[in-house]
Amino acid sequence: MGYSAKVVLRRPARKDGTCQVRLIVILDGRSVPVGLQVNWPAAFFDEDAGRCVASLAKKDRGPDYAAQLAAGQAWAGGAAAWAKRCTDYNLILGQVQAKANNIFVEHRLSSQVLSAARFILEFNTEGSKSDFVSYFYHKIIERHRKGKISDNTRKNHLSTWRALKAFREEVPFYSLGPAFADDFKLYLDKNIRSLNTRWARHKDVKTYLAIARREKIKFEHPYADFTNQSEPGKWRPLPPDELRKLEAYYVLCAAGTPQRRILCKFLFSCKSGLRLGDLKNIGNSKLDGNRLTFEMQKGWSKSLKETMLPLTRQALSYLSDAQEEEGTAGFRDYADQYENRALTAIGLQLGIETKLHHHVGRETFATDFIRMGGKAEILQKLLNHSKISTTMKYVHVDDDMKINAIAALDKFIGNF
Repeated sequence: MGYSAKVVLRRPARKDGTCQVRLIVILDGRSVPVGLQVNWPAAFFDEDAGRCVASLAKKDRGPDYAAQLAAGQAWAGGAAAWAKRCTDYNLILGQVQAKANNIFVEHRLSSQVLSAARFILEFNTEGSKSDFVSYFYHKIIERHRKGKISDNTRKNHLSTWRALKAFREEVPFYSLGPAFADDFKLYLDKNIRSLNTRWARHKDVKTYLAIARREKIKFEHPYADFTNQSEPGKWRPLPPDELRKLEAYYVLCAAGTPQRRILCKFLFSCKSGLRLGDLKNIGNSKLDGNRLTFEMQKGWSKSLKETMLPLTRQALSYLSDAQEEEGTAGFRDYADQYENRALTAIGLQLGIETKLHHHVGRETFATDFIRMGGKAEILQKLLNHSKISTTMKYVHVDDDMKINAIAALDKFIGNF
């Protein structure tokens, strides 16, 4: 397979008289243009060398040379700025060509096929093989583009990346070790109040370190002996009486109103345990009887796998309402903040003490499952958790559950 790369101008010129400078990569006869965010006047560009020039040799100067030079210098902000920009741009162009050649050499030596998509990916992430901060960012973008993570997950992971970048601008892979995890913890402890948010930041970093390890990037794992601490979530499940209030209110809401649409999705979550990202994507799922098959948007699996979730009759009724009233395969989506504000308003109107939020639906399902005698290990599979300790964070044992458990124990013992 043949590779080559050349720096060229894209014509015609823009309104300011400059042309975009691009890298044209030839992969097995196919041309792949790469924008470089560099513009330069065509009259002062050496096409053969692929370089900007600040002046022309006398033999190459035309009758308009003086005017062209004056226009170029005015565009750059003066003669000194013109010369400096020319030098800086040529450094960039030299680095760009060297980067492309390095990618070519690596693929020749590894005997791997270099596709256009692979070249663009490696070109844009060059340097990320040595710096974890750069690697983290580009992997977020790549995974979101490939549909491996949802919009919400991308936002959360970018928040972690920003925290990491604020901690250290660069983190070479060779520098990773136990001290990194400890130092990052100290930084997060100082700058983030919520223990669970700090836990999530460490969790995200561990996720992308695991991806790097699978891609054969060598480093000492900084979290090998690190204990990531968390605390019970601030969200509490709906007690049975408050859930019944919402169910009764839902029946009174007129079809097609935002309140009914939002409440329909929320109550479905209470009866199915689906997280918000999966609710948004439910239109792409398959329903066979009461078996919902879908690709979970978040989970411990290393790759997206189809997950089967059996639905209760109540969950099916809410999904059926949404499909019939909306004429679609899933629920109507509003902005997350708008939906949560609407749920808060409904709760205030009905005198519900529990703070309503989409996270509460999953907590409610988990707690009710255990309340009704479900087994924790089955709940773990329904919620798609790798550890049962994670599952039990969703379960909130109240006084009624304790009283009923002891009553059931007394009844069991009394039968002997």
